[in-house]
Amino acid sequence: MYVFIAIIFIAELIITGFLLYWIIKADRYVRALDIKIAEASPGIIAAVKGARAAVCSVQTAIDNVLAFIKRKKIEFWNRVVNLIVIFLILNILKTKFKKAATICEYVVFLKDCWDSIPG
Repeated sequence: MYVFIAIIFIAELIITGFLLYWIIKADRYVRALDIKIAEASPGIIAAVKGARAAVCSVQTAIDNVLAFIKRKKIEFWNRVVNLIVIFLILNILKTKFKKAATICEYVVFLKDCWDSIPG
């Protein structure tokens, strides 16, 4: 009985020895890695700041593009509504007043030409 307990105790000591060996070996690797990280931390911090600046720049560019698209969309719908109103007025005037309608068509044409001139 005592031999069996002694064998189990010795086996536990051997297992504990191996565990301690691997823990100490892992601790050495962690210390070496910690030293490498401490040496490289200024570079890592600079890289993270650069990446953050790049992300902020991309976000600003995307926001500007979305604002431009929104502005153009509103401008487009305003032009469509203006065109519809003008053509409705012209059709109403055309049926009642033929000469006034042609004069209005010329005025609208001149206005469109004037608006299309850059400057």
